Amino acid sequence: MIAYGAALVPALAMALAQPVWSRIDEAPNADFIVQLSHGVYPVADTTLLSPETISVLKAEGFFSPLYPSATGDLTGPPPDPLDTGPIPPGMSAYANAVWMTRHIWELSRESDQTPLYYVLMTPVWLAADHFEGTYAAIYAIRVIGALLIASLAPMAVATARMVAPQRAEVAALAAMFTILLPGLDLNGTRISNDVLATAVGGLFVLLAVRWAGSPWTWRRALLMGLALGAGMLAKLTFAGMFPALALSALWPAAGTSGRGGLARLAASSTVAVACLVPWFVLNLHVYGDITPGARALRLEDGLPASLTPVFVVADVTTFLITWWSGEPWGTLPLALPFVLFGVLIALMAPVAVTKLLRDQARSRARGRLAVAAAAVVGMMAAALSLPATAQFSFVGHGRFAYPAVTAAAVLLALGLSEVLTKGFIRQSVAAAYAVVVVVMLVVGAANFHARPPLEPGPGVPPADAKMVSVSASGQLEGVTISVDRIAFDPGARATWFEVTMTNSSPVEVDWPVVPVASVGNGVFNVEYLKSTPLPGDIDAGQSVTGWLFVALDPTQLHVSDHVLLRFQDVAVDNYRTVQDVDVLVDIGTSGATG
Repeated sequence: MIAYGAALVPALAMALAQPVWSRIDEAPNADFIVQLSHGVYPVADTTLLSPETISVLKAEGFFSPLYPSATGDLTGPPPDPLDTGPIPPGMSAYANAVWMTRHIWELSRESDQTPLYYVLMTPVWLAADHFEGTYAAIYAIRVIGALLIASLAPMAVATARMVAPQRAEVAALAAMFTILLPGLDLNGTRISNDVLATAVGGLFVLLAVRWAGSPWTWRRALLMGLALGAGMLAKLTFAGMFPALALSALWPAAGTSGRGGLARLAASSTVAVACLVPWFVLNLHVYGDITPGARALRLEDGLPASLTPVFVVADVTTFLITWWSGEPWGTLPLALPFVLFGVLIALMAPVAVTKLLRDQARSRARGRLAVAAAAVVGMMAAALSLPATAQFSFVGHGRFAYPAVTAAAVLLALGLSEVLTKGFIRQSVAAAYAVVVVVMLVVGAANFHARPPLEPGPGVPPADAKMVSVSASGQLEGVTISVDRIAFDPGARATWFEVTMTNSSPVEVDWPVVPVASVGNGVFNVEYLKSTPLPGDIDAGQSVTGWLFVALDPTQLHVSDHVLLRFQDVAVDNYRTVQDVDVLVDIGTSGATG
């Protein structure tokens, strides 16, 4: 109970303090629940967000130019809540990625996930929403998530006591590494199926470790199969726990044979797969296949790539960063030094596992340690290999492996104990870890709603700016982007470009508004907040005009210079054509004399 109470404090703090919505897919996760509460099973690539989800997005400023992107940047026009609709047919892979970048927010896209978490949370949503409204429902589910995440701490303690009996310090350290994991506290308490998968993972690890090296009965095989099946019904990547299941079932035990262990492992596997049969049947009805498959692959805003050394480095780096500090990167302070600190501690774990597996005399003790290690390795492999299922269009994230967090905490505790043999040094490292995490969580919670003082600029050049006429334009299938005037603003060290976007095509056109501005090899920042707030979607026959603020000091320009404004990924003909439109502005014709 002490471990649970201690874990509940940071979990509840993050659940209640972090903004609505978390930028890590909380809105579409919650929308799956909302849709079910209306008696609708959403289709990931078709169903649009519910009015309740949209209303919260509006209330939280999602449709404002001041709302940060998933990376925290303010780079272009906000989404248009009135510009929604189905995914255009006939798009290329590149056009699909561009459309998803701009419009994926419209879709109830998390409904391609296995549904157990969302089904269980639907009654909670219905009750809370009925009595107190949408926000009460959001926080009620977050609090339930915090209660589930807090249960991991006592499970980590129990697992540590089985792996390292009579070593109280290992159990205490395992509790600390579970309670004070910023990424888990941050991302594990938003509305997401990660919550249930992680909690089930703690129970699964506890049972698998406990029963390793002892005779498996058919009852145990059934229970482990149900646990694995429930985990996969919460999140399909839970399948990474299979190596731990196999080791636990097959580890030598007195009075058992290898054939009997294989039979029980097969039974557990059959039960686990049987748990997924209702989902398979549902997918056949909704998607025409046993999984969402190719239709779910469309829900990626990255291009298909290949397995390269660069991708592997990015995959592993992202996994480590997000495991320790959570997402989005930089949400909590001290993230970079903490991640480095955490990785150094993690490097001690394989040293300890290798040493203990070699030194321990009892087969059962080795089995329990091996099962814990298999759980961690299996979930890491699942997280890091998941991008392969989407043609490497994204990288793996640490939260995908959180179902093995209790096993990881035990291995970290063993690593610290076995490598740092001097008690004072070991306790100092643990204390430093705890202090850093507490500071991260406290300061992070205090700063969640302290948005930077960003205000839109005037949107037009000042009256004293030198204004000259130019003539430059670029075209693409009925779309013309032209620059008619330049304003030189030495006071702001900026150059303004008056841009007119004319859509003469018969359908709406999407454009980025903010171009990439370059002079020779130099690239200059175009600031949307200081520019005229032009829309990113232009109706058929519509023309819009506004000024773009470019951080290009007029004194650096010469009459021989050309400024290239590259409007990337202009989408015409319902995204059948997606190309860059270049507008080359000749400074020599503008009268610049820098």
